[in-house]
Amino acid sequence: MKKKTNSAPRDLDVQEIPFKLREIMKSKLLMGKPKPKKKKRKERLLPLNDEIQTKIPIPKFKRRKRECVGAYLDRMEREVQHVIFLSKNQPDVIPELEVPKEETVQQESPSEPQEKSQKKKAFHMRKENKASQKKEEKEVNRLEMEMLKDPVMFGEVVMEPPTLTAKPRKSITNSKPGTKSLLLKKLFAKEGPSVKPPPVSMARKRMIQEERERVIDAYRQMKKKKLQQNPAKDL
Repeated sequence: MKKKTNSAPRDLDVQEIPFKLREIMKSKLLMGKPKPKKKKRKERLLPLNDEIQTKIPIPKFKRRKRECVGAYLDRMEREVQHVIFLSKNQPDVIPELEVPKEETVQQESPSEPQEKSQKKKAFHMRKENKASQKKEEKEVNRLEMEMLKDPVMFGEVVMEPPTLTAKPRKSITNSKPGTKSLLLKKLFAKEGPSVKPPPVSMARKRMIQEERERVIDAYRQMKKKKLQQNPAKDL
């Protein structure tokens, strides 16, 4: 057979359109036309075969190897009688009383949002309680810090550190020398406020100093005379 590809046309007036060109022309025509709308599938009204089947299994018969015809027929009869017996002893099913699955799902679904809303409310309540507790703790800490602060006015001078008047509960009392309250201290203590002496003038200080030096010189001379009079006693 001769190859038909790339062969010369039989008739020059009548020539077939190439396949690729036909496809391009077809696509151009389709581009100009609007796309046809897809038909929606109708919802099935009849149940499937699996839904029609009851809980009783339907037997499938198949002849086994090395099984005679009589034994095969007896086995079929036994299984059929068993299915009839089960169908008779099943409880009566009233389709009106049965609730389809879709309705049960619709009935159960409203309860789920309610549970979710309750959980959200409980979560928000816990969050608000925690926030309020934190605010209260911060306020208590702020008040404690304000109580511990000692306000110092501008220009105020402190000459010594503050003295502690109260002792801690578990503090160890070590008595320091000179801190005990003795009876002699009370006796020697001056009654009334201490009075400062009046200021002394420079002339008065000079007179006191000269008098002191004169007394010291007189005492030294007297001591010297005694030593000269009694030299043997000192030896």
